[in-house]
Amino acid sequence: MSIASMDYTLNTYLAVTLAPASPYFSAPANLVSAQVVQSAPFQLVYVGNVGALQDTHLYSIPKSQYEQVKDQVYAVLGTLKPNHIRSIDVQVPRQRAKRAGGEL
Repeated sequence: MSIASMDYTLNTYLAVTLAPASPYFSAPANLVSAQVVQSAPFQLVYVGNVGALQDTHLYSIPKSQYEQVKDQVYAVLGTLKPNHIRSIDVQVPRQRAKRAGGEL
């Protein structure tokens, strides 16, 4: 899945900031293969980088699963703190507003 094809109606997106010393820092897609994540009751999918940030990556979970296991998501990923993960933030879609012509 590419960032361009993100679907907030079907998925919940998590921005995960990785610790520089973590092996996942250089291979962030491998986080979904971590044993603790593989044995979890949810399906985590790697989406890609957040912009040009090297340490922050997007992961998705089907929205139907996330609503049922939200606490478990944070518990499972929390076991990887602070050695591998620095922070986890749910991404909420926002409507972008255009500035008026005269404002800077």
